[in-house]
Order: sequence, then C-alpha cells, then structure tokens
Amino acid sequence: MQDILSQPQMASILQRIAKYYFQLEVLGGDNIPYQKDEHCLLVMNHTAFFGLEVYLFGSYLLDRDPEQKIKTMVWKGFTEGPAGVWFKALGCETASIDEGRRLIDKGYSAMIMPEGVGATDVRNRFNHFHTGFLRMIQDKPVPIVPIGFYGVDESIPWFVTQNEWVVEKLMKPVDPKFDFMILPKFPIFRPTKIVFNVGEPIRLTEADLDTEEKIQGKTREIQGVIEGLVDEAERYRKDKIAKSPLNATFHKLVQGKLTYL
Repeated sequence: MQDILSQPQMASILQRIAKYYFQLEVLGGDNIPYQKDEHCLLVMNHTAFFGLEVYLFGSYLLDRDPEQKIKTMVWKGFTEGPAGVWFKALGCETASIDEGRRLIDKGYSAMIMPEGVGATDVRNRFNHFHTGFLRMIQDKPVPIVPIGFYGVDESIPWFVTQNEWVVEKLMKPVDPKFDFMILPKFPIFRPTKIVFNVGEPIRLTEADLDTEEKIQGKTREIQGVIEGLVDEAERYRKDKIAKSPLNATFHKLVQGKLTYL
C-alpha cells in the first residue's frame, strides 16, 4: 500500500484522522515485527466491499515503520478491473499463490484476508477461510501475524436484499455464488470506534504444511485464533465506549445497523 501511503506525511495524516474520527486503537501492535527484523504474512478478517480496515491498518503500519515493504493481496476484480490503476497505486497485488510466493521471495510483507470476496456476506460474522495464504509460504515459512478487528461494520451499514431480480442483475456478475445483494446505507464511514487486535506471531515449519490435511487443519486453527481476537476487540470496544456516557450516547446516534429488505 505504500506507493501512495508512504508519500511524505500521508500515513501520519491518515492516522491522525483515524485516531479522532474512528477513535482508532491497535492492541498488541508490538507483536508485528519491524521490517528490519523480518518480513511476515499479516492475516486479517475482512468485511464488506470498501476495505476500510485495509486503509486504516495499512496507514498504521507505515506510520510506525515508514520503511515497511508491504503489499496487500486483493481479489483480481479489483486489480484487473476498471479501478485497477487505483488499486495498484495503493500497493495492491492480485491475490494468488504464485504472486504471494513472489512477494515473500522478494522480502515483502503481505497482508491478506483469507475470507476473500466471501466476506461481503454481511449476514455472517465470519466466513470460510481459504487455504491459499498457507500455500504461499508452504516452502518458505515466514511468521504469520493474526489480526482481528471490530467496528468497521458499524461504520459502514448496509441494506441487504435477496430480491431475485436485483441479485441476478447486480450481484451474480460479481460472484455467481451470492444469493443476496448489499447496498450501502448513507451516510457511510460513520465515526464509530474501530479496534484492531494483533495476536502473537504464529511460526510454522515446512513440516507443518507438507500435507493437504495439515494445511486444512492449520487454516482452521488460524481462523479460530483470529475469531478469538475479534471477540476480544469487540469486548474492549464495548467497554471503552460504555465508560463514557457521552460517547455511549454518541454511538447510539451514529452507529449503523443492517437492514434486511
């Protein structure tokens, strides 16, 4: 992401905005290795279409470590579609096993959200984690840093519909598996509190990933770790908001909710 975010002061400006507009907090940030120490695979949950979490966490990383060499792995529809120039300028690369291996070999850290486009299913708290992120490091393991966040969905509320005509015309072209359509409920990017929770690095060996069964098992384990981090982030967020009657009232006014049509 640093092609734009690493421009002079840009990451710091975005972090100041995030601190006050989203009351952003990052728990466990010391668990992320600095680039001078080692590169890593940052694995995070995902939500909705806008990827607000990527911009917020990417600017956090580059504000704390301007020398961080990091790329974000995203769906090919973003990098290869009409907005591909924009996503490339943000430092995004098409999510694929080969591309991930190439980045790791070149000494980059990579941020990836294994739920992929399936995370647009806002009806579920979590969706299935794909195994590609482990296959990227199968022959050259680097530390996996698990990250869970909470609050982004409250900042980006949605209308959800399963109207057959709307789904067929607008959602099926994106992914035929979807049986619903989501539309943003304006205003979006509401100023609700967002918390990131970073877990301790997970260090695997080649032997941990040398069979399909092991890859599937480790994927489930890592998803479980991230789900736990999200639960902790949610509790922390609720407690922090509740400590201030003014902030609690503010969040009741601005917090977005899903509406099913």
